[in-house]
Amino acid sequence: VVAECGDMTLTNRDLPVYYCQQYLSFANTYGMYLSYIMDTTLPLDQQMYDEENTWQQMFLNAGLSMFQYHAAAAQEAEKNGYQLSEASEQTLAELKDNLQSAAESYGFESADAYLQNSFGPSVTVEVYQEFLRRALLGTEYLNSLVDAEQPTDAEISQYYDDNAETYAENRVEKIDKPMVNVRHILVMPAEKNEDGTYTDEAWAEAEQKAQELLDSWKAGEATEESFAALANENSEDPGSSTNGGLYEDVYPGQMVDSFDAWCFDEARQPGDTGIVKTDYGYHVMYFVSKGEEIFWFETAKGDLLSERAADLEDALREKYPMELTLENAAIFDVQAEDRAAANAAAEEAAQSETASDEAGDTQEAAAEGTQEAANE
Repeated sequence: VVAECGDMTLTNRDLPVYYCQQYLSFANTYGMYLSYIMDTTLPLDQQMYDEENTWQQMFLNAGLSMFQYHAAAAQEAEKNGYQLSEASEQTLAELKDNLQSAAESYGFESADAYLQNSFGPSVTVEVYQEFLRRALLGTEYLNSLVDAEQPTDAEISQYYDDNAETYAENRVEKIDKPMVNVRHILVMPAEKNEDGTYTDEAWAEAEQKAQELLDSWKAGEATEESFAALANENSEDPGSSTNGGLYEDVYPGQMVDSFDAWCFDEARQPGDTGIVKTDYGYHVMYFVSKGEEIFWFETAKGDLLSERAADLEDALREKYPMELTLENAAIFDVQAEDRAAANAAAEEAAQSETASDEAGDTQEAAAEGTQEAANE
């Protein structure tokens, strides 16, 4: 036993799931940049995460915290007679078959082997299914408590006002205008002055091209689909040049001023077009639609619900404290296989380099011998 929370215990059979979940989530988040954050050639217990904890201790602490949350919420759910949703029950029922299919697609002989490749030798389908049931039960129950007490519009407005300074720093303005969907084609000026600004001639050429694009669209089918096709062919905006120039759920204050002003003009209607100048160039605009949601309201609502969920979680943790016996913890080395492969590749590269150097030395010696013979 590594930890106890209420009537639930965490043993070394289950610990690897919680521990490895934390590591794998972190590794997937940073992907190819992981080696810039930690030394992937060293075990996690041999390098520091901060002044007090190794990387291993950090992932262990996070895993134990997750266990306490799952255990506390699941016990409270059972105590109050909460039942898992049909969707979650179906997920659990299909888990073994889905894991087996994944195992076969990745070349593993069984679902257990597939899980053990990530979580270590103690983790079987049954262990993982028990982990997942506990996680789903606790999470669903907590969400049900949050959903049961939806905040009123007045509470959401007050929450925004209480945090207005933070929202202002993040450009979330309290403007009662719905979010919009808009397409655009960016035409950037080509030539710059010595100070880095675009030349007047470049601006004029960009404006002319923008007007020509708009005129050609009007002379054609003049539909949203044809505008999207024109954007894919001509827009220089890397953020939207492959999706028809589309920006969805644009909120007031998100875009630069002139772009923003055009989008949120009171008279704006679906199908409206125009040309807008910004510091980036000229934008050929197409207004798609207005949404129904107001950004500041939805943002504040989401933040308030998250805060309430965090408060409920803290209350559950207090009600179900966790007792630890960390000296019993057996930590699975999640990086062992990758580290071994990297070391083998490095050794092979070193041997190849040595062989190449030796071959070069032999060739050089042979050349010197040939030259000496020629001299004689």
